[in-house]
Amino acid sequence: MFLKSLITFSFLFIFLTQTAFGGVVSTRYGIYEDKTRIVFNLSKKRDFRVFVLENPRRIVVDIFGEKRVRKLRLPPGVRYRVGFHKWGTRIVIQYGGEFSIKYFKLYNPYRIVLDIYREENEIYTELLKILGEDSRRENGETAEPPKAVEVKKNKDPVLDIIAKAKSTPFVYEEKVIVIDPGHGGKDPGAIGYGRIKEKHINLAIARKVADYLKRDGRFKVILTRKGDKFIPLHRRAEIALRNRADLFISIHSDAAPKGYRWARGTQVFALSYKRAIEKKRQIINSKRYARLVLGDAAEIRSGLVKRVLADLAIDVTLSESVYFARLLAKELKTVAGREVKFKGINRAGFAVLKTPGIPSVLVETGFITNPTEAKRLRNPAFQRKIAWSIYRAIVRYFYGKEYTQKLVKF
Repeated sequence: MFLKSLITFSFLFIFLTQTAFGGVVSTRYGIYEDKTRIVFNLSKKRDFRVFVLENPRRIVVDIFGEKRVRKLRLPPGVRYRVGFHKWGTRIVIQYGGEFSIKYFKLYNPYRIVLDIYREENEIYTELLKILGEDSRRENGETAEPPKAVEVKKNKDPVLDIIAKAKSTPFVYEEKVIVIDPGHGGKDPGAIGYGRIKEKHINLAIARKVADYLKRDGRFKVILTRKGDKFIPLHRRAEIALRNRADLFISIHSDAAPKGYRWARGTQVFALSYKRAIEKKRQIINSKRYARLVLGDAAEIRSGLVKRVLADLAIDVTLSESVYFARLLAKELKTVAGREVKFKGINRAGFAVLKTPGIPSVLVETGFITNPTEAKRLRNPAFQRKIAWSIYRAIVRYFYGKEYTQKLVKF
């Protein structure tokens, strides 16, 4: 009884303190094969910037207009300090070794997502060979702290300082979106009504999604295949990991066995909990894999600590994938309307969804074995509707309620 009361009081205390003090209410992190992800949960929308300072090399997160920060929960060995200024809060993170960073914001709730890539690992070495550039200079900027401005009468000095700081040009990186047209080359996928091949439908829709994203200008788009080419499943996931994708979307068309030609519907898949548990077991049981995923933390002897770290390593993949799947489901219903019979969001263990730390979904756009849906899927106008739905969901995922302000035309 005492324990139950203590637990109830603890939850109540946490709720009241977060409600009362606001600000950066909490942090969480995940440790993956090539990066560490830190998520700052904010009580309200705030402008921010992230950059890197040298000698010693450290990450700076400035949050404008915010002066309340709860104790941060960061990965083992990562130190930080917090400074409060007239313009807001500065968080300085000291992360050992060579690294590069990526960052972006998410809404509902408001979050700052910081990805720290360890440059001394095998994936980074391979990246240098593929990209032919020094990724250490990507995604960061050096900058001086915002300077105070003269306070004028009858004006809010904090607002003036924030306005001055915000006038400094920030470099916000493009979000990396990997679009995966299922099948290709010697693998035609399903053969549908009228002998249409799934691989062609998938590629046609994927190209249209890529076109919308490129016209938008806020995204870097990567297609796992640009033509009728066979790409192994594991290679598709590697493309997302090596390009440090912020989102991975695999496009497919469904098929029903003979005798069920009228099966129809569109559905979205995210990684199943069962498959995520298998990934967690790999981290715990394989020393080599644990080293890749957890870094130095793999040397910790405590089995309990390793299990906790493994849980954190799959958290983002599970939760964010489902969150994006819900947004995509809503957009499919809104844009395609009665032309789509939406069958829901499901969990599966598809190989392309096993991308640690990258929100990933697979969308089955319709049944090509159904005569009616096959005709729709071949129609470029319907393909554009599906692509427009995916594009809208992507923009909404990264920009929240503001997602309609800069949409390209349908």
